[in-house]
Amino acid sequence: MKVILLSAAIGKGVSSKSGAPKHYAFSSVSYLVPEKDFIQGDHNIQKCGYEPKSVSMIDNQELYNKFKKITSENGICEVDLVLQPDPENMSRNIVSDVQLVK
Repeated sequence: MKVILLSAAIGKGVSSKSGAPKHYAFSSVSYLVPEKDFIQGDHNIQKCGYEPKSVSMIDNQELYNKFKKITSENGICEVDLVLQPDPENMSRNIVSDVQLVK
């Protein structure tokens, strides 16, 4: 899936906000997609530019490092995200790899 890459994030830790310590982990990719007009019935909303979106990625430091290298060398750029079914929710996809579009 070709997208314009904004950023990637990975993190884990222990939250104590709600009393008992609770472990957390997250990993995600932020990207841009072209805006789409919305026309339905009496509604006609025209849009241009890009809309930010995000998708989960596998919790893998090597994959995060690959995103970091791409963004460090290229800034905001076009990439090809490789998706696979999310093992925690088979109705969603999760990023499993990334390649810079040349």
